Amino acid sequence: MSDAKFTIRAAKTSDLGTIADNLVEGLSTYRGWTPKAWNPPARTEMLIGLLQRFPRDGSWAHVAMTGTAPAGHIMIRPDRDDADAPRPDVALLAQLFVREQHWGSGLARQLHALGVADMAERGFASGRLLVASGHARAQAFYVRQGWRPTGGLETSGELGLQLAEYVLELGRG
Repeated sequence: MSDAKFTIRAAKTSDLGTIADNLVEGLSTYRGWTPKAWNPPARTEMLIGLLQRFPRDGSWAHVAMTGTAPAGHIMIRPDRDDADAPRPDVALLAQLFVREQHWGSGLARQLHALGVADMAERGFASGRLLVASGHARAQAFYVRQGWRPTGGLETSGELGLQLAEYVLELGRG
């Protein structure tokens, strides 16, 4: 657990390298519950994907820092359906990663609350996320934050893992 004070700010394109580093570190913690032969995507592959999407697909993000050291991030975008058509009332919580040394610090809750407030402020009626089926810690976190599992499952081509779908009604009005 960390006693660090966090500075959270809106991410810019120049932060995508830091976000990719957060992803590398965060995904490496998956090795505790993934199949032995599983490996996360390479940093270069993740960075290229981030550069291709952010903010062209409507993504926005916040990065958390302790001084000049990255601590975590959240990335959200408008959701799309299976035919890649926009779902204007649904936001996708695409990423929420906190570096392991800050687990238990409250940073994940802070980033999550900021992301949910952003979704509501931008007019989304609900949120959706996909979390690795084997990631019990993340699933429990999202349930504590009010997300509800739908029972829907899909396989991520990028990660090669089965993902469980969760939804959150934003109660705008």
